[in-house]
Amino acid sequence: MEVVLEFVHNPLAQSLLLGPLMGVIFAALFSGLTKSPGTQAPATVTQTRTIYVTKVVERSRSSNGSDDGMALLITGGFALVFIIWKYAIYFDVVQYYLATAILSVLSFSVTTIIISLAKGHYTSDDWWLYTAGPMILLCVSAYLLNLVKINFDPSIQQGAINNSFWSFYTDWLSEYGRNFMFAHVSGVALLALAIIFTAFSSIHYLALMNQRSPGAMQGFWFFLTRSTSFLSGKVWFVFVAFLLGGAYLLINPDFVANWITRK
Repeated sequence: MEVVLEFVHNPLAQSLLLGPLMGVIFAALFSGLTKSPGTQAPATVTQTRTIYVTKVVERSRSSNGSDDGMALLITGGFALVFIIWKYAIYFDVVQYYLATAILSVLSFSVTTIIISLAKGHYTSDDWWLYTAGPMILLCVSAYLLNLVKINFDPSIQQGAINNSFWSFYTDWLSEYGRNFMFAHVSGVALLALAIIFTAFSSIHYLALMNQRSPGAMQGFWFFLTRSTSFLSGKVWFVFVAFLLGGAYLLINPDFVANWITRK
């Protein structure tokens, strides 16, 4: 009975069950409905990308300007300052959703690999690199999420609850506390982005792999391949690794928070 009550009242315990369960269900639904690739299907990732991404997807893209980039960056900075107070209040909720996301995507990746392997989709070694790579990034994400929990003082949450946004940020938090919270929330934001990109990458290569199989689902796989084609190639892996590295420096109070305070 105590175990059941612990599960009901502990969001992280719920994520340990619900996350993998959702990942397995979605992976089984997606990858389980596709047949094995035909004998004329491209074997390697490069050949498949050339046929289904380079020749088909990129043709349909329209070029977009990047004039709004700086404005979005400035707006994001102000938004980050604004949500520090809310983040401190809902820290447990943020932890729950991030843990659920990591476990869901990780179990999704593992399940799709098992099903795709059983159906003969791994026709060359490079498929392993592109499908197992996200799992490594997710393990790093799980480590960083644990670092988030370890370095967050519960008294900060209580201080945010008992104070208004202005008094919490200007009066309750010390100079180091403000620097810590700004760096901490920035790191969590980078971690969340890394998880999202990794999830879309897993979906992209699942879709690209299953695109080679004829059947009623081929149109659906083409849609997913086209929608996530920005994560095609190796550049995304380096980018996500960069996000995770930045998240570590921001989340660990020994680095950015201390450096800003001493400066």
